[in-house]
Amino acid sequence: MAGKLDLRPVLPLPYDRPGFIRDVLRPVFGPSRLTVYSADQSTGALTATDQRLALSAVQYGELTLDDGTEVRCLEVRLQPKVRPEQSRVGIQALVRRLLTVGQAALVNFVPATVEVGVRPWRFTLVAKDTVLRDGKVVEQTNNARRYTYLLGPGQACRTPADRLRQLATEADVTLDTLVKAFEVEVLSKEFFKEYKRHYLLFCEELMGSNFRESVFNGDEKAIRDFVKKLLGRLVFLYFVQKKGWLGAGSPTYTDGDRGFITKLFHASGADATFYPVWLNRLFFETLNEERTGELFTMPDGQKVCIPFLNGGLFDRDAHDAAKYQLALPPTLFHQPRHADDPAGRGFLDFLDSYNFTVQEDSPDEHVVAVDPEMLGNIFENLLEDNKDKGAFYTPKEIVHYMCRDSLIEYLDTRLNVFEVALGSTAKGLAAGAVQTAKAGQLALTTRENRGNVQRAELEKFVREKVANDFIRQHAKQIDELLDTVKICDPAIGSGAFPMGLLHEIYLCKLVLKDLTQVQHGSLFHERDHLADPGSYHAGVKLGIIQNSIYGVDIERGAVDIARLRFWLSLVVDEDRPRPLPNLDYKIVVGNSLVSKLGNDPLTLNWNLKAGTERE
Repeated sequence: MAGKLDLRPVLPLPYDRPGFIRDVLRPVFGPSRLTVYSADQSTGALTATDQRLALSAVQYGELTLDDGTEVRCLEVRLQPKVRPEQSRVGIQALVRRLLTVGQAALVNFVPATVEVGVRPWRFTLVAKDTVLRDGKVVEQTNNARRYTYLLGPGQACRTPADRLRQLATEADVTLDTLVKAFEVEVLSKEFFKEYKRHYLLFCEELMGSNFRESVFNGDEKAIRDFVKKLLGRLVFLYFVQKKGWLGAGSPTYTDGDRGFITKLFHASGADATFYPVWLNRLFFETLNEERTGELFTMPDGQKVCIPFLNGGLFDRDAHDAAKYQLALPPTLFHQPRHADDPAGRGFLDFLDSYNFTVQEDSPDEHVVAVDPEMLGNIFENLLEDNKDKGAFYTPKEIVHYMCRDSLIEYLDTRLNVFEVALGSTAKGLAAGAVQTAKAGQLALTTRENRGNVQRAELEKFVREKVANDFIRQHAKQIDELLDTVKICDPAIGSGAFPMGLLHEIYLCKLVLKDLTQVQHGSLFHERDHLADPGSYHAGVKLGIIQNSIYGVDIERGAVDIARLRFWLSLVVDEDRPRPLPNLDYKIVVGNSLVSKLGNDPLTLNWNLKAGTERE
């Protein structure tokens, strides 16, 4: 029975708890494991912070797994206008409180009642993190990991439907098998494997066509670079259409078509004109051009709205020239008879089968969907001779570990510089200033002891995003240090490390936001360095990108992907599309090991002593 379970028609429906229990939980877990309460049970009083996020939190049932693990079934109804991707810190704090009892929970994060029929919702497994100490598993109760599926209206639910159907066939359902049903790593491998198949098909088509000589002058690497960028542009537009920003009825972008690219393909006749006529028009004459009313004319003459995004992604390259009329077979994009077959479908069929999210994962939260980080993974796996060039995919756990430790070291060092200056000043005061000198000497004698405490408090703040007394006391100074930090990656690759630091600084500043508001009035909102007039969250990220982040890479494709990820980090928080920042002078193509002026290498005299240089 479970083997025939098909949840694909059910999971995209608007949230309805009785229907979800009947059509999903009972068929997947079976009546022997699931207990549904006759009346909701309280999860405890919500704090004032919780109430800014949630209208209510209740337990409506529990699962008893075959290894004895008890999993609480919870429903958290969010406040109107609360977006989970912008409330990670608050949600993580709420999750910690909800997990004071039990090892794990299945949580339905659902929109407010008035929005439940139109907005997607989150089906989340929350499990306490554990570590192995002296051969025993010990809980880290201060940390909980979240694994999330996006369900409901507008979501592609093939992956959760397949995973939950597989879970229903398991003879023993344990916490381990439950976590595996929510793992994102399997999705990443499946996505990359098929992406590479399509990449090779596009390359083979161009290498075997007349365009190999007439457009690319026989240069096979130029063909591969062209295909990488074409497919990257299409994937980027899938993220954008996920926001509802393509094919809208007005420039307010409240009714965009989340299947716009496929609709354009079929409206254009599903033939060889799709790329040279319609994609070229969309890329280079629409997304890259300011237009009155932001209008785009569909093949049938219908007028729809497409935003001007700028940013450089849709600038014409040499092989994008209109004169080439580079036609591509429609079967590369769509295979009508094999649209559901991963071994035979077209590229648009492939992309349509996956859910997309512009939210990048953190160590504590994993959304089971295609996210921008996968683009970095794809680039680093498709890069020719990547090992010879020093390009390797770095697992996100290592990236976040290094980013957090670097940030802790930076804050600790800069705060200690402040303390040293304070102590030195006090030590040098005249003997007559007895009271002031004593205060300064106290600062000197306690600084070493405070240093250990300071380091521990900073580590807790950066790793767990929890404010403590030390952070509250120094909130304004820490916030200013985060504003002025400079980050440069001399071999940026796909942008993993700068993206990790952007993520960490952003979350730290969200914690400091409330503290600076309390201690310094409206100071945080009055800063003029956040020039972006858009949402608060996008403004914070834009400030970090513009003030702090720099990168260089010798590979053009790496720079393209890194820029794309930074643009998407802004897109996720905007309610309406805005022109993206130009990153031409922030993330650049170059050789960070060889200095050049034009094409001439610069030779540095490392033995030159100060005062002997020529004027």
